[in-house]
Amino acid sequence: MKNEGSMKEKVKTWLKDPYNLAIIGVLIASFLIRLYYLIYTKGQTLWWDEAEYMSSAKNIAFGVPYDFNPQRPPLFQLFGAILLKLGLQEFSLKLILVAIPSTFMVFSIYYLGKELFNKKVGLIASIASGFMWSFLFWTTRFQPDFFSMSFQIMAIAFFWKLIKTNTHKYAIYSGLFSALGFYFKISALLVPLSFFVFLVFREGYKIVFEKKYWIYLVSFVLTMLPFLIWQFYSFGNPTAFAPSYIGGTGIGQGWEFGWMTLSFYNIFSKTVFFYLFLFGLFLVVFRLLLSFDIILKDKGKRTDSEIFSLIFLFVVTLFYIFYIRGTIEDRWVFILVPFIFFFCANALLWITEKVTKNDFLKLSVVILIVGVFFIYPHLTHTKYLIDEKKNSYLPVKEASLWIKENSNINDEVLSISYTQATAYSERKIFSYSFKNMSELDDLILKESPRYIMVSVFENHPQWTNQWVSDNVNRLNPVRAYFADEANTQPILIVYEINYKIL
Repeated sequence: MKNEGSMKEKVKTWLKDPYNLAIIGVLIASFLIRLYYLIYTKGQTLWWDEAEYMSSAKNIAFGVPYDFNPQRPPLFQLFGAILLKLGLQEFSLKLILVAIPSTFMVFSIYYLGKELFNKKVGLIASIASGFMWSFLFWTTRFQPDFFSMSFQIMAIAFFWKLIKTNTHKYAIYSGLFSALGFYFKISALLVPLSFFVFLVFREGYKIVFEKKYWIYLVSFVLTMLPFLIWQFYSFGNPTAFAPSYIGGTGIGQGWEFGWMTLSFYNIFSKTVFFYLFLFGLFLVVFRLLLSFDIILKDKGKRTDSEIFSLIFLFVVTLFYIFYIRGTIEDRWVFILVPFIFFFCANALLWITEKVTKNDFLKLSVVILIVGVFFIYPHLTHTKYLIDEKKNSYLPVKEASLWIKENSNINDEVLSISYTQATAYSERKIFSYSFKNMSELDDLILKESPRYIMVSVFENHPQWTNQWVSDNVNRLNPVRAYFADEANTQPILIVYEINYKIL
């Protein structure tokens, strides 16, 4: 009874904190807006990466023929497979595996902001994260980004608590969550990399003598072991994921530098918040320049949340500009977002506290007003983007579903839309992205696929149309989709291959 009474008192005390009530409200609003967009986009076609995750999940759950990609850590697909085995469908999978983790990520950003700075900064950043267009848009897609982001952010928060308190349990937590983020996205390795850069700046070579950092490393490595074992068992190499990042899309490929990474500082924050970010960045840099000599002399001064945030922005940005290079997608650099919003929040608080003298009510009104200026353009852009993309690749989905209904389970199909055709048709799919037509002929003779899908989607070989023309006598068009109502512009045709003529 005493414990029950004590718990009630703790809850009452917790609810008396206006920031706790505020974050509850932010989380409810964030979840509801995500649920709205999820319902609005119900049935939209899976894109390539989404379909790869879904195909892998169906392979685990039902044995649908599909070869795993070593670049894709397995935990998201495993969760998807469990839900599929329980009878849940695509909408439910997105709700449980995307929308809920996306909402939790909003809380994790609040928690990180609170630990790095204060509750005000955490709250403002969480509001911005709850309604940022890119987070909302990708919440409607079957992707593991938000699972990974949540773990990454919690790893950062626990790491900072380790730095502040020197309590070893936080080293264990941070190592654990750093590795768990990797189980969903390989790019999560940027988190321990950023930790390392910060520690070298803070302590130099002395980090090797600090027990707490070895505890973090052991926790990280032990948590990573099952993944490395799975990679070895599945692909014959415990680091089979690495070639795509080392010598794959990275250094020495002759690609242009990824300067577009810098554009995401504006794209993510938009309008008022972008200028707040610039002002917040100016305030930090100005302060650091004034105290630069002291920071160099005093290690304690380097334990600074603003320096820590700058280093994270610095490491992630340089990694994508100079290593990954080429075209950069917004979801690749999601880990920038919390720190961008922390700088925005600090600038906003600096301005409003000068005006309101730190009066909470007046400050709340100002934050609300600025929040409206942030939220409205983001919701508008989210709606526009979803409407523009919602029906993309629809013919691929419809054609694949048609093949599923008009084939036997052992029939095989040729399609460049490899992942999507697999996810929807649940048949064995062969891609024919070969250098020449003879390789396709050899594949047909060897595997005897029943259908071949030819479309304007994905990068078909240049010789595809010529091959169709050369084999018109043995290709029977059984399904076609057009770009116009008059049915004069075909964008996808399914042919059944006639082997009697071969």
